[in-house]
Amino acid sequence: MPASAKDSSAIAVVGAGMAGVACAAGLRSAGLSVALFEKARGVGGRMATRRLAHGAVGSAGETGPDTAVDGHNATLSYGIDHGAPAFAARQPRFKAWLARAEARGVVQRWQPRLHAAWPQRSEAHWWVPQGDMPALARHFLADVPLQLQQTIQRLQHTPQGWYLHSAEGVRHGPFAQVMLAMPPAQAAVLLAGHHDGWADSLRSSRMLPCWTLMATTEAVDWPWEVAEPESGPLATVLRNDRKPGRSTPEGLATWVAHATPAWSAAHLESEPQRVEKALSAALAALLPGAGKRSWQHLSVHRWRYAYSAVKDVSARSAMPEAGLDCWWDAGLGLGVCGDHLGGGGVEGAWHSGDELADTVVAWLDVGAEVVVPVPQAA
Repeated sequence: MPASAKDSSAIAVVGAGMAGVACAAGLRSAGLSVALFEKARGVGGRMATRRLAHGAVGSAGETGPDTAVDGHNATLSYGIDHGAPAFAARQPRFKAWLARAEARGVVQRWQPRLHAAWPQRSEAHWWVPQGDMPALARHFLADVPLQLQQTIQRLQHTPQGWYLHSAEGVRHGPFAQVMLAMPPAQAAVLLAGHHDGWADSLRSSRMLPCWTLMATTEAVDWPWEVAEPESGPLATVLRNDRKPGRSTPEGLATWVAHATPAWSAAHLESEPQRVEKALSAALAALLPGAGKRSWQHLSVHRWRYAYSAVKDVSARSAMPEAGLDCWWDAGLGLGVCGDHLGGGGVEGAWHSGDELADTVVAWLDVGAEVVVPVPQAA
């Protein structure tokens, strides 16, 4: 069904990572009716924070509430940002968006002390949401209807509009338009049979994996917050408790260590226990007192779709979609956005989602006279 006028439009955005957040927030700010669907228990995608509990005996485990009381022992909760640890801003529109968030106390600038091995960095500072990483997404989605733990498995196109079928057995809709903000392989499944050219192109778009180690140790006096090891399985190591707005129980330090894409791909299906052992050994070798480390907590998380294999716009020139930061088919009422189109990273994801929202809003404002280029499959 072709997209209708603004007052009769209902738009579904599938995926509440940064691309979906930017798209849904942009559409909602233009006065459109938006519904956002996310398969996880929270928003933010790879802007994620794991909550841990620290009890009276010094043990740590996963938890939900900030403070739990069991008899006479209080259990304190703290977070480890195990996805994107921070992000840079280069484009003027993204900087302006973050400036508004900073004015509201949602994000804070961070200039970490870097290990000497870190390559020369052009950014003057990084950005960190206050409290936890998903806070930025929650802030900009405050008035967007959101349905969590809804895994959309199939799209159905009818004369009434688009219906979304979830793995949980719910049919959502109808919607005039559907925006897919998810990793390419997942979007390709939903597009099959509706826009096969896009589906074929997305299947060829590579995303790189990342195994992430979360660790809590005794506090150490250490002269850096971020390091990039020159060799071994780790790509970056970050001391999480020294980021703005982060804290841990007294006497503890928290660490996030991301494995390299190559190591993660080679161990993609390995048992978590084996991954944890390998990555914790690599982290211990970087910290003082090697061989004497007292681990208060160790766990790993596998990000199957962590990074775009094409991280900058110039490198995308050979792709069939070159020059398009989002895809929009007005005739079908279908859109696609994500960091794989926007140039990679948090900023790339936001840029792609924001561009898609602007494109849809412009089309609805002036009708079908606007011709939006449609990418062709390779």
